[in-house]
Amino acid sequence: MIFQGEFVGIALGSNMGDRQSLLRQAVKAIIDQRVLTSVNTSSVYETVAVGEHAGGMFLNAVVTGWSPHSPRELLAGCMRIEKSLGRDRDQEGEGGPRTIDLDLLFVGKHLVNEPGLQLPHPRMFGRQFVLKPLSELAGDLILPTQKMSVHSLVESLDQTAIGRCIGPV
Repeated sequence: MIFQGEFVGIALGSNMGDRQSLLRQAVKAIIDQRVLTSVNTSSVYETVAVGEHAGGMFLNAVVTGWSPHSPRELLAGCMRIEKSLGRDRDQEGEGGPRTIDLDLLFVGKHLVNEPGLQLPHPRMFGRQFVLKPLSELAGDLILPTQKMSVHSLVESLDQTAIGRCIGPV
C-alpha cells in the first residue's frame, strides 16, 4: 500500500565523528535520494546523550517534508542512509554511540505498530531534543495519539533538557 503525499518527520542525531557534517550529509541524502521532497530543516541542538552507553554529546535536528512512500519504504530509506554514513547497528549495540541516527517520527496521521516500526515514534513525546526542533517546523501539528500540539508538548516538558541551539544544519 502506498500513501500518497504524506507529511513526514524524521529526527536526526549524531554523537560520533564530525557530527555537524554528518547531519548535513544525512539531509543531503534525504533530498538526493528523494526520501522526502520539499524538505525543511530545524535548527541543530546539542544535547546530553540518553542512556548509560550512549557516549558523548549529541547534535540533534528534525527534517520534515512530503513523501509518496509507505512507512516501510521510508524506514528502509533512512536505514540505507545511516549505513552509507558509517552506522553499524550490529557493532554499536543498543543505545550506543552512533555516527548518525535517523528516526522516522510520523507519516501523516498513520498509526503503525509492527515489528521494527511504530508510528508515531513511541518515545518522541517525552524527548525535548525531538519535540523542540519539530516545533520549529510544525508547532501546530497534533500527532496521532496526542491531544496537544507539538508546541504545547514542548512547553509541558522540562525546558532545561533541550541543551543549546547551535544554529542551522
